[in-house]
Amino acid sequence: MQQFSKQTYSDQVAQLIRQRIRSGRLRGGDCVGEAALAGECGISRAPVREALYQLEAEGLLMSHPKRGKCVTILTPDGIRNSYELSGLLESAAAVNAAKGLSAEVHGKLAALVGRMREAVRAGGAFEEHASLGTEFHETILSLSDNPLIRSLASRSSRVISKFLMYERWRTLYTPEELYDRHNRIYEALCSGERRRIENAVREHYAESAERLARYCVPPDDKPRGTGKAHFPEE
Repeated sequence: MQQFSKQTYSDQVAQLIRQRIRSGRLRGGDCVGEAALAGECGISRAPVREALYQLEAEGLLMSHPKRGKCVTILTPDGIRNSYELSGLLESAAAVNAAKGLSAEVHGKLAALVGRMREAVRAGGAFEEHASLGTEFHETILSLSDNPLIRSLASRSSRVISKFLMYERWRTLYTPEELYDRHNRIYEALCSGERRRIENAVREHYAESAERLARYCVPPDDKPRGTGKAHFPEE
């Protein structure tokens, strides 16, 4: 039985579910049962319920009329819509950032692109490239003074790339392509040209959406398994 600190019941449950989604052991349409999770963890249903609501708000879970809470079922259009939103919001942040791009931020973005280039030359692992890419986007978004833009822009596509379709996402591009994609945004930012910046950021997200959409096969309408959650072995 998994043991938790009382103060972090709901956070621990949420994290376990995220891990199972990221690893592919929980897939789109899989039931995430409140009672089963509570039994597995040896806790009451209240913190489990809180965790499920939290994950639903994040977009990792959805309420299904036949299955209750289940892992979000993606569709090609749903992927495109999420990535379009991220592209629109981040492009707005990027345009505003370019207007007053400080030497410090310019240097940080240049350094990140340089590290991406070096990672390609050194044959770095995917996780290194992914981490640099995430830091690159977060640097751009951090320059927005609108916290809602920052939150929605990163969350909209992140739940797909980092969790729901993580195994697919990590094979979408070669290291060389990852470097080139971020370098195009960096060069657009350096140009200061509004239209070029908007197009570079939006195309960045639209291309990823199309590649992921090809792999999106919605599950059939039949519940799979027993609906019990998957927990790590002791």
